[in-house]
Amino acid sequence: MSNDPGLFHLSRMERLMAFGACFGIGLVLSIIGTILIFSGHMAAFAVCYSLGNVISLFGMGFLVGFKKQFKMATAPVRLTAFVIYIVLLVMTFVVAFAFDIAVLCLIFAICQYCALAWYSASYIPYGRKMIKSTCGACAKAI
Repeated sequence: MSNDPGLFHLSRMERLMAFGACFGIGLVLSIIGTILIFSGHMAAFAVCYSLGNVISLFGMGFLVGFKKQFKMATAPVRLTAFVIYIVLLVMTFVVAFAFDIAVLCLIFAICQYCALAWYSASYIPYGRKMIKSTCGACAKAI
C-alpha cells in the first residue's frame, strides 16, 4: 500500500475501507449484470457488468494511489493488456446499445473479463506464467 495519500488524503484504514467498498460494489454490480443476461436485457447487462469491473479496478487506486496506479497500468509490461481491456469495455457497450446482439455482447464481456484477469495477473509475481500453464494443461486435457 502506498504511503502517498493521493487525491483524497485518507488515513490507511479509510483507504482500506474505500477499497473494500469499491470491490464490494463492483462485485455486486457484476453479479447483477450476470443475472440480467439471462433475462435478455443486454444493455443493462453491459452497464452493470462493465461498471462493476471498472469500480473494482478503481478501488485499487485507494490502495496504491491513483497517479501511481495509472503509471503502473501504462507501464510497457501492462500497456497492451490495459488498452485491450479498455477497447473490450467500450465494445461491450457499443454492441449492447447500438446493435443489441446478445451473443456478441456476451463474447465481448467474457473477453473483457479475460483481459482484466491478464492485466491483473501482471501485478502478481509469475501470475501470467501460472495462467499460461493452467490454460496449457486444460488444452492438453481436452
